[in-house]
Amino acid sequence: MKSVDWKLIRNVGSLCLPTAVVALLGIHFLIERVPDIIRNERRRVQAEYREKALELKAHPEAGFQIVRGKSGNWAKDRKMAPGYWGTVPEGSSLQRIDASSSMGSVPKGKTLIWYVDEKDVCLATFADAIEEVDFCFIFWVCGSFVLVLLIGLTWMGVRYFVDYVKGRDDFLAATAHDLTTPLVGMRYTIGRDDQEAKNLNERMIRLVENIKDFLKLGGQRPQPKLETIDLIKCYNEAYSLFREDYRDVFEGRDVVLSVESSLQSLGTDPQPAGSVPVLADETMTVQILWNLLGNDLKYAAPYGTVRARIAMEGTRVVFELIDEGKGMTPSEMRHVFDRYYRAKSVLESGKGGFGIGLCTAREFAEAMGGALTVRANHPQGCIFTFSLPVAIQ
Repeated sequence: MKSVDWKLIRNVGSLCLPTAVVALLGIHFLIERVPDIIRNERRRVQAEYREKALELKAHPEAGFQIVRGKSGNWAKDRKMAPGYWGTVPEGSSLQRIDASSSMGSVPKGKTLIWYVDEKDVCLATFADAIEEVDFCFIFWVCGSFVLVLLIGLTWMGVRYFVDYVKGRDDFLAATAHDLTTPLVGMRYTIGRDDQEAKNLNERMIRLVENIKDFLKLGGQRPQPKLETIDLIKCYNEAYSLFREDYRDVFEGRDVVLSVESSLQSLGTDPQPAGSVPVLADETMTVQILWNLLGNDLKYAAPYGTVRARIAMEGTRVVFELIDEGKGMTPSEMRHVFDRYYRAKSVLESGKGGFGIGLCTAREFAEAMGGALTVRANHPQGCIFTFSLPVAIQ
């Protein structure tokens, strides 16, 4: 059963975040602001009707007398001393002052404005109905349309992103599969004395295995086989595949490996003296060191010295690969172990790579209970730190 791909979920969540924010802001606007807008609109309409009621009060001869209905003052709004005023919407029935006959109902498109004077006489007049804007309906309809549009665009973005990632992974898987067979076949056709060709072939096979391992990230993977191994032996095995390349860059010199003196005492039986025993998976450890050395060979060695150091920190053995290359910005350091990430300077250099080696290396380190980090090497360069639990006999 596959485990959850949190990286994919975080990326999909990032795509959905703008829509969620806009939706929350829209809901907040509808709850907090729309009621005020609706109240202000009602006050505007009421104020205009009140102006007409004040005109009726000032010029009663312009109106006519009516009998108030059983409900009292119909839609009584507020006092307008002396007396009351209000409005009656279209369709409401009316009676004359003597109650002997009906005036029918308020005509369509008109509103009855009435006023009760100090003698309790109800005067009224017809006026054009003032249209009240239904902001509640407008905001709900427009808000729903915008929300549906954002959800649709977000869904299309998520589908494109997921399909893009899946397509890229499928391409890498197919490439790795197609390369495996000829590379393994080449291993058996290379002459016994052609060590350089063997190293190149082994590096290509490890690169293909790197791709395969990377494609398993977040999925089902066999647990690392933890046992006591020699870190120096693993380093030598990984470095042997790059020795000639480093010598070409450094004019015949090798990368210097220094081992803290306190670690020499750890090389007790069954580990030989001069070894550094750690609790780890040998294949994964070699792969991590191979990735680190290959990374520094491409991006750091041409610009300065590269050296390696093994030391003891608490209950852990720490391997550091220290370079004096161009280094990375703080932002690049935060993302250097991310899936498919390649720094801007790397892209500008035109050097190859998928941006998967360090991602795979860190996943291996954490699976073995270790860690893989990077920090700046002042004044210039980077320090990659790979730590593993010490195995004390």
